[in-house]
Amino acid sequence: MKVQDTQISEENEVQIAIELRDLVKSFGGVAAVNGVSLSIPQGTFYGIIGPNGSGKTTLVDCISGIVRDYQGSVLFDGTDITGWPIHKISQLGLLRTFQTSRLFGPMSTLSNVMIAAPDQAGEKFFQAVFGRWRAAQEGPLAKARELLASYGLSGREDAYAAELSGGQRRLLELARLSIMHPRAVLLDEPFAGVSPVQRAQLTRRLRGLKDDGITVVMIEHRLELVEQLCDRIGVMAEGKIIAEGCMDDLRTDKDVLSAYLGSVGHDEARM
Repeated sequence: MKVQDTQISEENEVQIAIELRDLVKSFGGVAAVNGVSLSIPQGTFYGIIGPNGSGKTTLVDCISGIVRDYQGSVLFDGTDITGWPIHKISQLGLLRTFQTSRLFGPMSTLSNVMIAAPDQAGEKFFQAVFGRWRAAQEGPLAKARELLASYGLSGREDAYAAELSGGQRRLLELARLSIMHPRAVLLDEPFAGVSPVQRAQLTRRLRGLKDDGITVVMIEHRLELVEQLCDRIGVMAEGKIIAEGCMDDLRTDKDVLSAYLGSVGHDEARM
């Protein structure tokens, strides 16, 4: 019985995707991130909210490898990635987006997705020289077209990325992430510049990431969208996580209300 109980306990043990231990990052003596410790289970949709200047983007910059000179530790799926550069972290399947779209404007939407496809045959010397890359590219090309269709962009395959609307650019970014087979994604204000019509479509696609078992961490100012999407929410203020929980719990938390009311005013702080 004891052996069986141990096996059941191990099977039910929660796997942690992203773990932060006493993370500190300062700029000019000011701690933008001030001792953050956080554990995010695999497959969780985790929201990070807080007033402007509370350290949200800096926190994600540290996790993703944009910022590397921080104190403390970052672990991803049990691997210590502290101080790793962003390209090395992305190879593990931890990817991110930014507040503004990072697309190749003069390239087509299809090319924007294809450029992120891993292990492309044309990158290998012998296949490139002897022409075998054409057949080998058929698989990634079909996958890229499938992703564009699933993100509502099938009719825009040949359109330049620069021609897309704000919402379409966000969808294209997600399609590009998806072809890289992410295990976790960090989204920095994905709804910025997205129209109300496309907001619903983007919401469905973000839910799809979680349905696929991908861990999602999202910074977002629109609290109604955070409530719709997130399993758990962390509130940052002055570089610290001051509260965690569901939105119902956070609405009555005195520290959370004080952080919002003290920085943006009563009307904007409505939760």
